Amino acid sequence: MAKKNLTPGTPSKLVKAPKPKPPKPKAVEVKAPDIYKGEGGTLYPLDVKDGAFLTTDSDMDNSDITVQIQVKDGGEPQFEDIVDTSGTSGARKIPIPLNYITSGMGHTLLFSFKGTVAGQPAQSRVSEVEVRFYDEKDLEGFAPEFVHSEPVHNTPTLDMYKFSGNETIQAYAHPLIKEGDQFFVNVAGDQDKTPFAFNNVAFSRVVTAAEAVPGHVFRLSLPRGWMGRRRPWGSLTIHWGWICDGRAPLPPADVDPILETRLPENALEGRPRPTSALIVDPRLENMPRPHLRQSVLYDDEWCLNPELTKDGGDVDVSGLDIYEGDQICFYVSGPDDGSKPLGCVTIEKDGDRASIKLSPCDVACFFNKPMMLTYTVQFPSGGEPQLSPEQMVNVLLPQFPHSQIEQATGNTLDLSTFPADATAFVPVWDYAECSKCCWMWITGEHEDGSAYRFDILMDAPVTDVWKANGINPPILRAELQKLADCSEFDLHFAVSFCDKCDLASAHEFPVQTFKIEQGPMVLIEPTVREAVLGQLTAYNGRTGVHVEVNYVGNNPKHAIIVCWKRPNGSCWLVASQPGSTTGAVIWLLPPEAVIESMGTAVEITYTVTTACKVQTSPPLNLKISLPVRLETPNVLEATPPKTQNAVLDLRTFTGNANSIEEPMWFLRAGQKAWLRTDGTDKNGNPYSFNVYSARAITAAEETVGVAGPVLRPELDKLMDATPLTLTFSLSTDGSSNVNVVCPPRVLNLVAPPEIRYENFTTEPTRIISAGQSISTPTMRINFLSGPGPAGIDSYSPTPGLLEGQAIVLCRGADQNPKQHLRLDLAFECKRVKFAYTWSHLHTVLTFYSASGVYLGVVNLNGANIGSPLHGWVDFSTPGSSKIGRIEIHSGDYMFFDFFTFWL
Repeated sequence: MAKKNLTPGTPSKLVKAPKPKPPKPKAVEVKAPDIYKGEGGTLYPLDVKDGAFLTTDSDMDNSDITVQIQVKDGGEPQFEDIVDTSGTSGARKIPIPLNYITSGMGHTLLFSFKGTVAGQPAQSRVSEVEVRFYDEKDLEGFAPEFVHSEPVHNTPTLDMYKFSGNETIQAYAHPLIKEGDQFFVNVAGDQDKTPFAFNNVAFSRVVTAAEAVPGHVFRLSLPRGWMGRRRPWGSLTIHWGWICDGRAPLPPADVDPILETRLPENALEGRPRPTSALIVDPRLENMPRPHLRQSVLYDDEWCLNPELTKDGGDVDVSGLDIYEGDQICFYVSGPDDGSKPLGCVTIEKDGDRASIKLSPCDVACFFNKPMMLTYTVQFPSGGEPQLSPEQMVNVLLPQFPHSQIEQATGNTLDLSTFPADATAFVPVWDYAECSKCCWMWITGEHEDGSAYRFDILMDAPVTDVWKANGINPPILRAELQKLADCSEFDLHFAVSFCDKCDLASAHEFPVQTFKIEQGPMVLIEPTVREAVLGQLTAYNGRTGVHVEVNYVGNNPKHAIIVCWKRPNGSCWLVASQPGSTTGAVIWLLPPEAVIESMGTAVEITYTVTTACKVQTSPPLNLKISLPVRLETPNVLEATPPKTQNAVLDLRTFTGNANSIEEPMWFLRAGQKAWLRTDGTDKNGNPYSFNVYSARAITAAEETVGVAGPVLRPELDKLMDATPLTLTFSLSTDGSSNVNVVCPPRVLNLVAPPEIRYENFTTEPTRIISAGQSISTPTMRINFLSGPGPAGIDSYSPTPGLLEGQAIVLCRGADQNPKQHLRLDLAFECKRVKFAYTWSHLHTVLTFYSASGVYLGVVNLNGANIGSPLHGWVDFSTPGSSKIGRIEIHSGDYMFFDFFTFWL
């Protein structure tokens, strides 16, 4: 239990114990406090019930005084300090809360205080006061009492014959009761010799706020069963006590058994100890019925499902007031059987539940009958055993297994499947170890319809081998052959329990009914008229195929149905037909049956049903070829149309292209189609996309072909002058498994180039010198070396070649040595074209990839030696390389404008 800090009432102020602080000047020592009514070192709580207080030294100042109260030698309870703030100087009376006093009962308390004297810290000496518990005379009227105790010959006597049920003990709250106090009450009996018998009627009972009233009555119950087990002519003594300091109860003190009270060692024992003579009534009132734990209440009756007691049952008694030393004996009986003892148990501890095992064989004796359970109670003090009321339990039959015939297939016994006798078999059943005798027989009819019976086992003892492994007697083949063909017969089995060996008392297992057949039909594979040696050319089945069935014994009494197995495992739906004595029975399967299974082997069987047999033929595994007359997919915009290696020029049309797969004889609505396109993306990597994927073919497309748009955004991702391959594939069974792939169509793709422009129109004039640079959306102009300025500036226009802002070299005057500029493109391109103006001197333009690989050079010789003054630079890269930067060496005052980039 957590420590409990007791708090005083108003007006004193509560403070928590101070934290350690740096050392202070030594306090002035004053005399110990005077404790009202505790002057002799002992304090009786009832003396201060109207108010306890202490008086301080008369030298104290008017500052706050803190009173400290502790239990001698430490421990609990712990008291919070009392701080007096009344401001009175001199001897001061400080109230002590009454709950401090009552919590200190049974303890020696140490009282001290601290404050100031003449402005200096002062600490009192300690007053040591023992707080006593109540005197016995003051607890007269507060002692517990037996409600039904009456004086007999001047002796308080509790006569159990004069009341029913438990005895009531009235306990009373002590004179200074408070919330949280704990009280303890027990009763001792059999006090003529040790050890005594004890019964706790209240242990650590905590008082609530509503109960914290002096004299409050607590009504406690002493079990009648415990009193009835006491030795005759004894007495009962009440031991009672309190714990008022909030501590948890300790175990009882180790004392001489004659002095034992069983109260906690730290409880304050109350006196007197009330005692009454006891007139014992050993009769048990309202003994509960025994209970079979595995039984349930159904329709107001207790029932047992033997499935729950295969390993035995459990009989117990709930609600019986039971004590150490009691002997409980259990019994079982039936309507036609005497009582059988199940065993006895001796109770080891008060309140233990009495329980006994009910063996599986005891249960088996009562299959389909009521079972009566009883018990007796024998007290250790002697007397006659007391018999309980009966508990009737209706025991149901177990779920016995069906008998089987090992050679039977399901419920059909086909004599042609084995040559010798048949073997009956009954698997090990529940409660087999309890079985005594068994019987097995067959009932059926002869060919003429007359009744037939054959006994297989009669009064046969159930052996240990049978109990462990089941029963497997032979059934003579000659007897089975006496049964009518295609008739039904019943296999019976019964077993007895409880050491009885007569069929009348035996329990019959569920009857198992069988059909008997005397011989199978000889069926051969079906044939397909359009096939050759199990091979079918798909095109030969374009209008359907004929399946033919014939076998020895074919006749109109037979019902025949063909199964052409589909890819999903089902059979094509065809009608059943009667057999024929004149020839084969023929079914026409539609062309769709052939189409959906092209490229696979189809399993074809037929099933014959007679009055007693259902027999399926061996399969014909018909191999169906793939179609060979296949169309190649086309793109309507390709030139020339329907031609291998035709040109698909994306510049010749806008929007999507249009694909078409021409009709083929085997196209059917619901089939799944794919059109895959394989090409090369603009980075030179393989790139594929689906025009359509797993698309269901519509009924209209069966005759007009399968069309679909080839999306322009996908085409625009492809590289110019690369092949584009379209492949059409088909799943003829409507699944995701492709079985027909048409020849691919290869086209040569012509893609419009991606073009960017730079005219510097929006760029401001920016002039730089060597080491500086200018950035535009398309390039970064780096002035690497050379004299004079360069940059972006305008000049008088040369229409179509120089208009507005442009790149200027050697602005204002020719330079020597030459300027060296580098144009780092913001992208890579295959081709670049731009205008130059006012070219007088030799200028060199060198083209590189982004990684610095040399691609080529263009020389402008200048007008001074007869070359054009204005013109165009047009440079394309070789192979798959791309331009990433352009370097310019020039000393000419000239301009570059109208850049065009083909990416």
